Amino acid sequence: MKIMVEEVDKLHIHEEIIPGILNWLVEKIRRDNFFKDPVIVDEKTLVVLDGMHRMAAAREIALKYIPVCLVDYDNNSIELHAWGRVIESGELKNVLEAFNRGGFKLSPIEGFDAGSRLLNARKALGVLVTLRGLYVIEEGGGDIKRIYDHIKEIEMRLQEKGFKISYMTEQDSIQAVRSGKAVASLIPPVITKREVREVALRGEVFTHKATRHVIPARPLNVNIPLDWLKGGMTKEEVNSRVKWLLATRSVRKLPPGTVLDRRYDEELFVFE
Repeated sequence: MKIMVEEVDKLHIHEEIIPGILNWLVEKIRRDNFFKDPVIVDEKTLVVLDGMHRMAAAREIALKYIPVCLVDYDNNSIELHAWGRVIESGELKNVLEAFNRGGFKLSPIEGFDAGSRLLNARKALGVLVTLRGLYVIEEGGGDIKRIYDHIKEIEMRLQEKGFKISYMTEQDSIQAVRSGKAVASLIPPVITKREVREVALRGEVFTHKATRHVIPARPLNVNIPLDWLKGGMTKEEVNSRVKWLLATRSVRKLPPGTVLDRRYDEELFVFE
């Protein structure tokens, strides 16, 4: 894990940007006058794994450099999961009707393991979890980008019908249905690291909330002044300053599961 700055134009994002989040973040960074948290980046390919909106905000503010945390993406300690799409309200019959009218075929399955095999083989768009049972959404294409384009289409159709959708881990989204807190949950396939790299490096992006990366540790609060990031110095000069700045500060370690601005699944290294 290496904390430094990298040129904004050399990085590649792999997920869509939500304009509302971007606009809020741009204003916050400008108001703070520093860049708070580094984006998590694959050291080998410079693909951004976490921090798409911070990356887009740096471009919007016209920064030349952005703080990054470089990681070895091929290390098995970095995990990649999916986000479940939790349908929080409404009636199940209306959810099923929305799928059918959208041309998405639902087939009942016995057990989540059967659905997982189809997801991993890229023969299904997702598994729909309901109290009535499990359904697989069939897909014959096998291309992960196309699959997630369909996931986006399904979300938009459900939202147009008035359904509220939130995002949870796979297990939490299943539990939300079983506990009666949600009508249904759509579990999409887990994207592989190879697929993340391939899509990003060819200049394409997945829909938002396509990947959920869990890394062994995450640095927070590096708080790099914006003046250092605007391009008035070389990258080497900025990195020298960053190294000096972080060396002057203490680090507080927080355990996985800590809730700050959100819940973090990894250990945190908070600079103070």
